Amino acid sequence: MIFLNAPIQQDKIIDLLNNYNEDGVTFKLKSKNGMKLVFETNMDDLEAAAALAKSTIKKQSWGTVLYFQAGVEK
Repeated sequence: MIFLNAPIQQDKIIDLLNNYNEDGVTFKLKSKNGMKLVFETNMDDLEAAAALAKSTIKKQSWGTVLYFQAGVEK
């Protein structure tokens, strides 16, 4: 699982990643606690999955100005 710490635009992030499906890669919201969003993914490399989620968000017009963290849930 991966996590994103995002204080704003959480609904847009959740919608974007829940509907992401490119090259067979998917994300599914597992839990939300405050500003921490935890997603399941079918990628084996979780570091790469976190980087992919971050770059996908940053490609959005609303995501370019967001400050958030992405990482691997341990």
